[in-house]
Amino acid sequence: MKIRLFALLTAIALLLTLSACSGDSPEATVITKDQVNKPTVTTTTTTPTTVASGSSDAAQNDQTSASQTGTTTLPSIGTEEGNSETGDTIAQFAVSLIGTPFKNGGNGPDAFDNPGFVMYCYKKSGYTVPRKATQIINYGLDVNPEEIQPGDILVFCNEIGEDAGFVGIYIGNNQFVASTNPNSGTKVHKLDASYWSQRFLSARRFQ
Repeated sequence: MKIRLFALLTAIALLLTLSACSGDSPEATVITKDQVNKPTVTTTTTTPTTVASGSSDAAQNDQTSASQTGTTTLPSIGTEEGNSETGDTIAQFAVSLIGTPFKNGGNGPDAFDNPGFVMYCYKKSGYTVPRKATQIINYGLDVNPEEIQPGDILVFCNEIGEDAGFVGIYIGNNQFVASTNPNSGTKVHKLDASYWSQRFLSARRFQ
């Protein structure tokens, strides 16, 4: 009887011990079928790198292009045989005024009309030139077209067959500077362009 009672108590104690142990154990992780078949995706976040200005060739090229936008390269004075120092001075001064606005009646320095520009350039070198193209063509020395030099005044008609109505200052290399109209202002023209070659009347030298 005592042996049976001892065996029963031992069994009860063993059961209690097992129950206590099972309460402390972690719960089992349940993995579903979807989780088993679904691949694991790793996401990497990349932070953009800031490049300092001027540190790359491309950036430098862009900056160079931007700085050159709208830049005007002034023409050089021609070196025709027999150039006079005064003529070169007048031509260089005419080139320096490229971009000056056109204004009817303008005598400079902030704006010119067509003959006013020529008169102003010559006045700066101490020469007096008539105010109108129709007067300029009758004054000074008549220059052979093959002997035109920088500083000479070129006289044109506005329409083929008409009287003198437009003047400019020759700067060499078949180019001249003139204050053209309100849209163009003071700019360089090609003497050998068909428009001007058809309207050319005379070259005058006042130096």
